[in-house]
Amino acid sequence: MKKILALLLLAGLMISCHITSPEQPITDDTEAYEAYGLLSVPSSGFTKENVRTKLVLTNDETLDIYMYEVKFATMMPVTIDMVISGVAYTRQGEHISFYGDSIVPTAGNKPYDKYIVTDLIGSLTADSLLVSNKYGDTPCTYAGKRSK
Repeated sequence: MKKILALLLLAGLMISCHITSPEQPITDDTEAYEAYGLLSVPSSGFTKENVRTKLVLTNDETLDIYMYEVKFATMMPVTIDMVISGVAYTRQGEHISFYGDSIVPTAGNKPYDKYIVTDLIGSLTADSLLVSNKYGDTPCTYAGKRSK
């Protein structure tokens, strides 16, 4: 009986696990934008609502994309905070377009080579954040409403 209880407690701990990534310090002169939205994996039909995402412009040429408490499948035992760094962008007024290919995402300061980000395109407008990319062979989309 004690073994069964221990296994149930261990399973509960695994289900509630969360892998975090350190966030870049935000100062008064850091340009950062936040959105909450829907992450979709079209090939499986999986969706996760209310995913918090942040774009942080790191310099005049690149930005980092932070996604918080992400899951890519119902049976995924943990949620992760993930970072896609070094994404190229252009700006036209308040509209930011970004793109990248062959970027290794990180979670908990660990690179995830198996899920290399390809075909990344996205845009940030006054109202929304849209991202489309592949993690490994798996296409994903994100559509978020920008926080003010």
